[in-house]
Amino acid sequence: MDYSLAIGLIILGAAVMFLSILETRRLLSLIKSNRYRKAWKLLLGLEIFFLLGYGIVTILLLLQIRSFIYLLTGTIFFFGALFVYFVVKTGVLTLKDLLATQMRQLELQRSKETAEAIAKAKSDFLAVMSHEIRTPMNAVIGMSQLLLDTPLEPQQKELAQIIYTSGDALLAIINDILDFSKLESGKIKLKTQPFNLRDCIQEVFEIVAQDARHKNLNLSYSIDPNIAPLIQSNIIRLKQILINLINNAIKFTAHGDISVNIQKAEESMLLFSIQDTGIGIPPEYLDKLFKPFSQVDSSTTRKHDGTGLGLAICQKLTELLGGRIWVESTIDQGTTFFFTIKVSPESILPSPKLSRLDSADKNFATKFPANFLIAEDNAVNQKLMKFMFQKLGYQVDLVGDGLAVLEKVETCGTDHYDLIFMDIHMPKMDGLAATRHLRQRFNTRHCPIIVAITASAFLEDQDACLKAGMDDFISKPIRLEKLQMIIAKWMASS
Repeated sequence: MDYSLAIGLIILGAAVMFLSILETRRLLSLIKSNRYRKAWKLLLGLEIFFLLGYGIVTILLLLQIRSFIYLLTGTIFFFGALFVYFVVKTGVLTLKDLLATQMRQLELQRSKETAEAIAKAKSDFLAVMSHEIRTPMNAVIGMSQLLLDTPLEPQQKELAQIIYTSGDALLAIINDILDFSKLESGKIKLKTQPFNLRDCIQEVFEIVAQDARHKNLNLSYSIDPNIAPLIQSNIIRLKQILINLINNAIKFTAHGDISVNIQKAEESMLLFSIQDTGIGIPPEYLDKLFKPFSQVDSSTTRKHDGTGLGLAICQKLTELLGGRIWVESTIDQGTTFFFTIKVSPESILPSPKLSRLDSADKNFATKFPANFLIAEDNAVNQKLMKFMFQKLGYQVDLVGDGLAVLEKVETCGTDHYDLIFMDIHMPKMDGLAATRHLRQRFNTRHCPIIVAITASAFLEDQDACLKAGMDDFISKPIRLEKLQMIIAKWMASS
């Protein structure tokens, strides 16, 4: 009998089986699940068995041993059916697993993209709201401050003071909400720098002293002599925590004392305590203090105002500064807030300190003579800036956009203006673009000092200003004292 056709088919089958073995080995290198690796290893074993079976059948055909041929053929058919079953079963299970894995990956990717989109939308909303709210608040607070410095009848002075105080309170609420939102979204990144701790505490006391005087409260502080004069941390956020806690103490203390004590807790850690002789906090409310929008008295008839965000912000800021915050209180005896921060003592000389500036100083322009250019597109804020500079004894040039800044500098010459106050968001050309043009056109030595003045108060906005070539950053609402500090800082060093 001629078996040449059968032998040819068997050889082709063996070749196909050999290719299947190679593909199975490649698939095994991709499968990570032990469950499916075992199944595919079994299939690989069956494939090798078939390959050997094809070889044995070929030999038996050549030797014409029919009984063994029939037995081996039957065995191959049985294992062939078993092989097909395993291929289908394992393949389906593997496909299910792969599809499930892909679905999970797609869901995770969608969740991530959704979260990122929400975070971006939230960040954009906060940036817009910060800018849009601070712009009119700048005029409300600035104009009312200037109004209070003019001759007024007692009733008019009282009304102007209410406007100023209410604007200040509204700004505090806006700042609390924006700060909390930035902290929640991880937008606040702290930069550390060396600063004088005693100066920091004194500056905080200057801010809160007026409210304490109105209630005849005594303010005091003490600093452990083992603490280095200069520490390295974030002075802005440390002041924010202290002001918040001291204002809280003033709010809930009718008479007596408020003291701030700073001690060295452990290596590179400082412990701050703010103690008052106020009304105290019931024990059942202590665990709620640091929760957002939570207050001891949350009724609509509560005596003390507030957003309920101050302590939640303090908690997040102390954590960012490497520490923690907690409270101890006794009803009718007082409350003590404790918090720690991580610091790195620095053995360097402090930066020269500017003397305290008086907003009523009529000789300010004589002390710090300078020519100013103001770039501001809002008409009300233009008037405000003009009035503020006039109060300090200056006459200023005003323009409404970045292109006008370039034209003014070109016309008057780069040596004419000592300092340019540059708004960020303006028509035709914004402040960042105008600054870049100035820096490219004139070298640093001849270019005026440029200070960003904007309602955007985020850290990334400040970084963008400095990267564009601006020298400093001042955010709205602008107070007269803040304006004086900026002018004195740059004019004293020029």
